[in-house]
Amino acid sequence: MNWLKIVAILLVIDAILILFRPDLLKKYAAIMAEGVKIYIAAVLKAVVGTVFLFGVSDRCTLPQVIMIFGILAIAGAVFIIALPQKARAITKWIAVKNIFILRLFAIIYLLVAAILVYSA
Repeated sequence: MNWLKIVAILLVIDAILILFRPDLLKKYAAIMAEGVKIYIAAVLKAVVGTVFLFGVSDRCTLPQVIMIFGILAIAGAVFIIALPQKARAITKWIAVKNIFILRLFAIIYLLVAAILVYSA
């Protein structure tokens, strides 16, 4: 099992955790919106994007999908670094959403993460 598959499986686990405990997402979104903690999210996004971009190999089922998500993750990290106030506003918006909306987001996140696991 390569690093790419491990990261994709961790994303599935994260999505399941958010699905069953959306209150944790609200709590961590509120924490990340304060001060320089938003840059932790940028670093995590950059690491995930880098793993996706450099983890693509001939063994992958859908390498284009993995590359697209790697590019999107790195673009998200650049967005956070370039526009931290906008990123904080989005994070605060997530922190005040109701549980139903967060679970809906978690289902979409789970589907995307499952596609990544299949692609890896």
